[in-house]
Amino acid sequence: MKDDRKNKTQLIRELEEMRARVSVLEAENAELKAGSDNSVTNMAQRSARKEIRTHIEFIADFDVIEARAVNISDGGISFETDEDLPFEMRFEMSGQPHYHRASLVWVKRLPDGGYRFGLMFTRPEAFPAF
Repeated sequence: MKDDRKNKTQLIRELEEMRARVSVLEAENAELKAGSDNSVTNMAQRSARKEIRTHIEFIADFDVIEARAVNISDGGISFETDEDLPFEMRFEMSGQPHYHRASLVWVKRLPDGGYRFGLMFTRPEAFPAF
C-alpha cells in the first residue's frame, strides 16, 4: 500500500519496524568492524595484547538494568542498554593477585558452544559513606 493511503497508526508501526531493522543492521555492522582485527584502524586504537592462561572469578553486581528490545524471534531476543554491565574480577598473573572492575563490551559465541567476553577495565567505585 502506498504511504499516502496509510493511516497514522500504520505509518508509526512501519517506522518502528524500520528503526528496529536499522538498529539490527548497525549492530551487525559494528560487530563486523570489531571482528576485523587486521584493519589498520583497529590496530591503531587497540592496546597491546598479552596472552595469559589463568582462572578468573567474576562477581556481577547487577542491579535492575533498563534495556530496550531491538528484535525477537522464536530463538531469542536482542536488546540495547545505555547502562554498563559492571563486574568485579580477580585473577593471578605472574603469581600476583589482580583485582579489577570492568564493564562488558562484547560477547562472541564460540564454535564449541562456549563464549568469549571482552571487558573494559574501569575505575573502582568509591565505597559509600555511612
